[in-house]
Amino acid sequence: MIRGRLYNPAQLSPEELKASFVARQETLNDMLRLLAEQTPGRPCQHILLVGPRGMGKTTLGLRFLQEVGDVPPLAAAWQPVAFYEESYEISDLADFWLAALRHLTRATNEPQWADTAEVLAKDSRDTEQLAAYALAALLDFCRASGKRLILFVENLDLVFEQVRNERDVYALRASLMEHADILLVGSANSVFDAIRNYGQPFYEFFRLFILRGLEGEECHRIFETFAEHEGNTKVSELLNLEHGRLETVRRLTGGNPRLLALACRLLIESPLGSAFGALEKLIDEQTPYFKARIEELPPQARKVFHCLAEKWTPMLARELSTAAALSSSHASAQLRQLVEKGYAQEVQLPWEKRIRYEVGDRFYNIYYLLRFSRAGRARLERLVAFLHDLFGSTGMRPMYPAALEALDAHIFPTNDISDWLGVLVDYVAGDVDYAGREEWRQKAVALLGRINVCAADEIEKRFESVSRSISGTKRAFELLIAERFTEAETIARELVSEIPDNFFAWTILGGALFRQEHFDEALDALKRGDNVTEHVSFDDPPESREVVFTILQASAFVYLEMEHFEASTDAIQKSLAYLRPDDPSSLRELAMAFFQHYGCVMEEKGKQEEAIAIWQQITEYVHPEDPETLRREAGIALDAKSNALVKLGRHDEVLSSQERVAEYVHVGDSAEMRHLAVRMLLSRGFALIDLEQPEDVMSAWRRASDYVQMDDPIELRRGIARVLTILGNASNSLGRHGESESTCRKATEFDPECGEAWHVLAAAILKQNDDTRLAEAEDCARHAVALEPENADALYTLSDILAHGGKWTRTLEILERVLDIDSAQGNQRRPGLATLLLRLVAAGHGAAVKRIMEDAGLVETMEPLWYAVRSTLGEEIEALPAEIRDTVTYIRKLVVGRVRG
Repeated sequence: MIRGRLYNPAQLSPEELKASFVARQETLNDMLRLLAEQTPGRPCQHILLVGPRGMGKTTLGLRFLQEVGDVPPLAAAWQPVAFYEESYEISDLADFWLAALRHLTRATNEPQWADTAEVLAKDSRDTEQLAAYALAALLDFCRASGKRLILFVENLDLVFEQVRNERDVYALRASLMEHADILLVGSANSVFDAIRNYGQPFYEFFRLFILRGLEGEECHRIFETFAEHEGNTKVSELLNLEHGRLETVRRLTGGNPRLLALACRLLIESPLGSAFGALEKLIDEQTPYFKARIEELPPQARKVFHCLAEKWTPMLARELSTAAALSSSHASAQLRQLVEKGYAQEVQLPWEKRIRYEVGDRFYNIYYLLRFSRAGRARLERLVAFLHDLFGSTGMRPMYPAALEALDAHIFPTNDISDWLGVLVDYVAGDVDYAGREEWRQKAVALLGRINVCAADEIEKRFESVSRSISGTKRAFELLIAERFTEAETIARELVSEIPDNFFAWTILGGALFRQEHFDEALDALKRGDNVTEHVSFDDPPESREVVFTILQASAFVYLEMEHFEASTDAIQKSLAYLRPDDPSSLRELAMAFFQHYGCVMEEKGKQEEAIAIWQQITEYVHPEDPETLRREAGIALDAKSNALVKLGRHDEVLSSQERVAEYVHVGDSAEMRHLAVRMLLSRGFALIDLEQPEDVMSAWRRASDYVQMDDPIELRRGIARVLTILGNASNSLGRHGESESTCRKATEFDPECGEAWHVLAAAILKQNDDTRLAEAEDCARHAVALEPENADALYTLSDILAHGGKWTRTLEILERVLDIDSAQGNQRRPGLATLLLRLVAAGHGAAVKRIMEDAGLVETMEPLWYAVRSTLGEEIEALPAEIRDTVTYIRKLVVGRVRG
């Protein structure tokens, strides 16, 4: 069954793998699109899947390879090769290529490749030579089969760590750049140094696919698939009943597919009445995973993590320092590592500017609380809070009477009854839609009254107070959202009159007054509602946090309109405490639209730094795999941020923002999104020119072209064609003629009327020294000349092609046109002209060359060639200086050699 392969997806059968792959379909499609764009003869765009353990990197990579094998055009062009998940045998480049040969045998069932690896490993002791021979064997496979290789290497970061010799890492990069027949698809738990740091061999080498937590719909599909394989016939009814709690489960698991599959057991197999036992079962099943993750850490980091996980609430660095008995510097260093590796995350509590830390995956906290915490009311509060998050209000309802029955049956000690009821009362009272709410209150008061009358009275009062406050506040908020501001104001005023410390009501009142433009009164009300944030935690379900977030938005705009900038910024910072990067896209889209607008208003008011900061915040809550409507907000924000940074002259930050824009755009997005990426990447390229980083310029501009489609406006396609032509020219000058050809072909597709692109394409084909393609090169050059008859460079390339084909008369005619244009334009130097004239002389056209040199004024600038031409024509040559005489003699030998050849 699929659940037996939670940790080893490689062991799934092809049918099981396909059936279990119900999420990340869009990412798979993006990878397949990228594969389809790989041009033969041009270096591949390599791929890296990045995400924490359990995020589905292995499953996605294997499904990608499976799809390549199942789609006939892809299967005909590519041979997938999967490495084992642990490549411990690789310690140098030779090991890497030998492993590829062995895995190639496993992929093709052709033993000769593994046999070759064994023979090479046995016969060669020189690792550089061995690496070269093993790579050559892989390329032999490509030539023999007509296929290119896809190498899927898991834990690529660990492989790089194992390869101690940095020269081998650089050599691997060079090999992948040089040989277009090998595509590397890697996976890693995080963005590691070798690809993150400028100057490292694989910096900006991979197209990154960051695997973040799954969204709600994908989580739902995982639940349904798991339930189907479990044979649960009531799953649809269960999922429909508890659909609201799926988002909470997604958030608590971080959307981690492996943890989601484990949580499915609790949601599908366990009755709600036995929630505690089911929760304990879930934690027990996850213990091997949690322990493995924790034991990966070094001892000191493990100790800091342990201290962090024992607390449910976020901790300051100094608190962790004390708890772990470490100096502040050591504790801070360990925290930075934990954050980088995803074990911890930074948070900022409402009304507080200091950074706190919490466990990155909240399930770890539950794991620690259940396994290490002592009994007591605090533990009960944490457990009930977690269960409420997990099950939601509807799912908790069967538990309330079950708890009363258990307490009445003395299953728990008498001393625990007050604690249990004290913890549960606020949840029951707050669930105004719970049909058994009043009955529960009566039974709870009666039960507690038999033990402690005073405690029973307190329960009664709390129940009534909470009930009135929650129902009234809920109604006031609904009216505020419905823009019935006068009615919302009336109810809110009644609430604060009855309960002066009802902070929700004060804040709603402030929002209603603000929308009616009663700014002074709104400000007073908002100040009274300052403590609203104490009633909702950033761990509450999204729907609860959305209330506070919306209210704080109103506060921020009230303060902003009244130019109380510091208070407005404080309100923004508080609101961020109620927004999580893994929240539903609908909530994040609402928040991002607000932040985008807020940043624009701040900039209009001359607060550029504040605007830049708020735009930057947006990128922390938007992910590359989010819906386009959400990614658009991030793209627009980064665009606005870039423009603001340009005005401030902070060009390094501009480059960073421009790079981030492309992360949020997919090649299949709307024209608006794609064109934003094009503009940003083109601007990035021009900025990199000033920084003299040619390879990065070429990378940025090529990526820009990926976002252009044939149905885009001709002006855009012409602009991209010109840029691609520049890239093609640069590739030619670097000797990368195949790369130049593919680039220029793309340029001519975008703009068939771009003569320069046709000219550079012709030159690229010619310089690959394939005589069978001379006609193709000539056609391209003639097309360039037809489009730009006075383009001397295009004419010269045409003459060169004609010379290679032995069409000497036509070569002479076109060369004369070139030299006439050069003379008119004052161009005195034409690279390669001497060689071309020499070939014409060798072909028997010495007299014509002599005349051309006289007419073009080349006698003085090419004096040795001039005398050599005359000498081959049998003319009497006057006495020459020794150095010129020797050169003439050498040229004559070359001519004679060419004639004999």
